[in-house]
Amino acid sequence: MLIPPNAPTAPPLPTYSGPWRARWHLTLLALMMRRDGWKTQLRTTGSRRLLRIYSKCTPTIGESVSIAWGDGAWWYQSSTGLWLTPCRRVELAADKLAILLTPWVSAAFDPLRDEQQ
Repeated sequence: MLIPPNAPTAPPLPTYSGPWRARWHLTLLALMMRRDGWKTQLRTTGSRRLLRIYSKCTPTIGESVSIAWGDGAWWYQSSTGLWLTPCRRVELAADKLAILLTPWVSAAFDPLRDEQQ
């Protein structure tokens, strides 16, 4: 199959930050999330730093966030690949993560969830 000459090129794969930059940005995000009542855990094993964010009442439901370079800035990136916000907008990233996680945590405590089937 031939590729048309005017086909758009694929975006480059994300470049992940080094350990010190990731630790800095993820620590700032962790402080914001803990201020809003979420639990956080910085994972430093492996080649990438990850921040695990979850509710203390549902430790199995959460999100892992990393730092990646894209569009001329460092960004918070969710484990699903969603680009949350540039790292300079840490409060917005915390708000977006709370919006993403709250329905999952709420659904875990829905007393009718087993009866609706």
